[in-house]
Amino acid sequence: MPTRPPYPREARIVAVEKGATGQTVTWYQLRADHPKPDSLISEHETESEAQDAKVRYEDPDKS
Repeated sequence: MPTRPPYPREARIVAVEKGATGQTVTWYQLRADHPKPDSLISEHETESEAQDAKVRYEDPDKS
């Protein structure tokens, strides 16, 4: 199991197209550089859900 990342945590939101050509859907991935560079933390259907997850991930009081 990976260790908890040190604070301050930093994450970024990346938009990813998924699905067959012509029928793609945009998903939003939360990515961070712990435990490895560009690690996938979570995936979300909307950008607002991803932003909420980013805020929670980076908040030291939510650990």
